Amino acid sequence: MFARQQAAVLMEIKNKTDQAGIALVGIGSAKPDQAKTFVDSFAFEGEIYCDPRLETFKAFGLNRGFFKTLGPASLIKGFSTMKKGFRQGKSAGDLWQQGGLFVIGPGNNIQFSHRNQFAGDQADLSLVIKNINLNKE
Repeated sequence: MFARQQAAVLMEIKNKTDQAGIALVGIGSAKPDQAKTFVDSFAFEGEIYCDPRLETFKAFGLNRGFFKTLGPASLIKGFSTMKKGFRQGKSAGDLWQQGGLFVIGPGNNIQFSHRNQFAGDQADLSLVIKNINLNKE
């Protein structure tokens, strides 16, 4: 449900990222056929890569754990997300692995980073836009 919500809000700023020359790239822990289903179902228009061995997640220092996924903070966020119309469907990949959002480039410059502390702890996209100057027209 949270990945669906994140994809939806990223699509809301896609025109700004395109204008700024920033590519949206998603990395998931699912298998390629599951990732294709996600893209097709939720109209994510960025590139998708699959990392079922979680090497990318480890390299970025992303959190993982049972209580990170099913702890009190995640459950509270889950109810809030459901009120916005998002639902949990069939799960894929490592359910205990948390994600994050990074804006990288040019080169190895990390302009913005957010590591989800628990499921549903997603980056505030208004901060992303502010930090990478997407408001420039």
